[in-house]
Amino acid sequence: MNLWAWITLFGLGLGQLAAQELPRKAWFGAQLSDADGLPGRQTGGVRIVRVVGGTSMRLQAQDGDVLLELNRQPVQDLAGFMTGWQSLYEGDEVRLTLLRNEKQLVLKGTCDGRPRETDPVADILYESAPYRGGRLRVLINRPRSPGPHPALLFIPGYTCSSIDGMGPDHPYTKIVKAFSDAGYVVLRIEKSGLGDSRHTPPCESCSLADEIDGFEQGLLKLKSLPYVDTSNVFIFGHSMGGIVAPALSAKHRVKGVMVYGTTAKSWFEYQLELNRLQGMLAHPDPAEYEASCRDQAELAYAYFIQRTPLETLARDPHTDSLLRAYWEYDGQGRIFGRNAEYWRQIQDMPLIGNWLRTDAFVRVMWGGTDFQAFSRADHEQIVYSVNHAHPGRASFRAFPETDHTFARTGTMQLAYELLAQQQIQELFDRFDPEVPRSCIAWADSIRSGGTSAPDAGPAWEKLATEPYPGKQDDICFIDERLGWYVNGGGNIWHTRDGGDTWTRQLSKPGTFFRCIAFIDSLTGFAGTVGTGYFPNVTDTIPLYRTRDGGRSWQPVSYTGPYVKGLCAIQVLREPYINHGQLAYRCHLYAAGRVGSPANLMVSHDGGETFTSRSMQADCRMLFDIRMLSPQEGIACAASSEDIAASNALMLRTEDGGLTWTPVYRSARPYETTWKVSFPTPSVGYATIQSYNPDPAVRQQRIIKTTDGGRSWQELNLVEDPKAREFGIGFIDELHGYVGTLGSGYETRDGGLSWQPADLGRACNNIRFYRTASGRLYGYAIGVEVLRFR
Repeated sequence: MNLWAWITLFGLGLGQLAAQELPRKAWFGAQLSDADGLPGRQTGGVRIVRVVGGTSMRLQAQDGDVLLELNRQPVQDLAGFMTGWQSLYEGDEVRLTLLRNEKQLVLKGTCDGRPRETDPVADILYESAPYRGGRLRVLINRPRSPGPHPALLFIPGYTCSSIDGMGPDHPYTKIVKAFSDAGYVVLRIEKSGLGDSRHTPPCESCSLADEIDGFEQGLLKLKSLPYVDTSNVFIFGHSMGGIVAPALSAKHRVKGVMVYGTTAKSWFEYQLELNRLQGMLAHPDPAEYEASCRDQAELAYAYFIQRTPLETLARDPHTDSLLRAYWEYDGQGRIFGRNAEYWRQIQDMPLIGNWLRTDAFVRVMWGGTDFQAFSRADHEQIVYSVNHAHPGRASFRAFPETDHTFARTGTMQLAYELLAQQQIQELFDRFDPEVPRSCIAWADSIRSGGTSAPDAGPAWEKLATEPYPGKQDDICFIDERLGWYVNGGGNIWHTRDGGDTWTRQLSKPGTFFRCIAFIDSLTGFAGTVGTGYFPNVTDTIPLYRTRDGGRSWQPVSYTGPYVKGLCAIQVLREPYINHGQLAYRCHLYAAGRVGSPANLMVSHDGGETFTSRSMQADCRMLFDIRMLSPQEGIACAASSEDIAASNALMLRTEDGGLTWTPVYRSARPYETTWKVSFPTPSVGYATIQSYNPDPAVRQQRIIKTTDGGRSWQELNLVEDPKAREFGIGFIDELHGYVGTLGSGYETRDGGLSWQPADLGRACNNIRFYRTASGRLYGYAIGVEVLRFR
């Protein structure tokens, strides 16, 4: 778990002080580095790399200044400066001696305090709690709605890092905010000596027992707040917080305990397994790897089992070098940045005993790519133990692609490499919001009287996107983070966080974007509906391509008949063996359009070249295409451009689209097909649109195939003339959704019966995906954009 220290950063936020028993620590407000090697100076000094605010800006310090003295005390290095600065508080007098352009200057003034956090839907209160003759800073996110509120004590990992002002991208901030947004009071308490805490011992000198005492003060403070519903207090513990949390719940009654990424075994056992796992992720020399594992096993046995004092071990020069190399020993009684006794107390702590004495509901979470708290068996042991003592109280939840930092990394190797390379922002960007979302659903279920409190299954949620006056047509994702959607306003929108936020990549008035598809993170295609159908559309280019992830788009040239517009694009990856390795050929199929004429654009070289083919002899309108292989495929069509004379039409090809055969035609006028979904190569479904003006015509239908599209049968959806159908998407052969003008419907029996489902208005495309490990996610688009997870 020690690598969690690498991702704990100090954010720069703004905020307000709601209640201040403690003054704020001084904020210097600049990026700093050691200044060794200056002309005429061999050592000493700290360089100001960049002024960003706070005291440095107030005193008019400048980029490039070199700090020589702080309050008349020489500044030797960055660590020394920070030690001196940490003794200062908001409003304290400060005197800086610095070197600027080879001239020595003195700057004097008062210190600015650290920025305060703010939240648009909650008050963030700065309070405190007593501890060892001093006070620990307490931060409280209090919802602005009337109370009393359910509440959460948040307990972080082991590092001596402040929980104040971590920044909006930090995973801890996202978890805290998620609970606060859901109506929970959330309390964080600093560890001893951190943040604004005053007259308390340094965090690094504290044992685990000392630390548990501090978090106990936080729990007591939370229960004392008049706006907290004390019958609904929860604890969330991450990493080492998963050890602290049951120590508290074994002593104090709480409603529920949630832990993520922890352990159930002795620290001696855990560390041996950790060393072997992490060592292999580094791709070591086998002999060096084995020697390292054995060296660390001997150290662990001597310290944890034989209880040899650290100082005694360090007297041997070889052992001292091993301690420094493997355990970050500082020669002053600390390993991994903490008091050495801290780790021995974990060894001695009755971890399972604390869980057995916990009568709260318990939710244990494990990340499948977590290379720090890696043991699924440990997490399942906690669940087993709690349920043994209190049947039905504990549940387990796995997040197969999520790591110790709550990032969706997909593999343990990638998680290790990103952290080892300190790609912190990349990890932050991969944050898995399902962790807090599912925790809140679990806690809400417990509060409402649930007993076993199973996790809710995947569900649709509406995303925050720019309002659009009508139906938006297409959305695509290449993984759980990267996606795009388009609309008739000439806009292409892009997300890098799975739809939590969207950035407009292109605004092209006069263009009606109808469809979009990407091959990878850089190469994508956007199709337009063309002119002569919708008003105010002037763009006659049917297809655009990007090679830079959507930052720029250029028209696609093609050979063959003129294509007036497109309604759908499909990317088909054909596997083949290349020099003994599995590879893929990328075929693209673009079909259109509504309102006629019907054309097909095809590329067999990943979109480098396209050929168009007229399909006017086969149909008059073309809406969707689904190639099951480079040879076989299905097209959704209509028999006439005159809707009053049109029948819904399905076409099938067995020669790559050169020729098409009708395989279904409705017997009613005013009908077209619209969209198609094939959850398997054999089973497929398509929507039938009815524009019949007769209010007596109420039945809406879909069609289904079980033989790869060779034959189709009609199935009833709903009797409602206003439920005109649009998009369709199936997760498997039985479970699927249909979007309609008003909302949508869900089936779990292959279309035999349907129940209402909120898919937003005019849901036009429904797309489901699976990760490499098989986890399901999906997106839908119409007037609104929705996510399924």
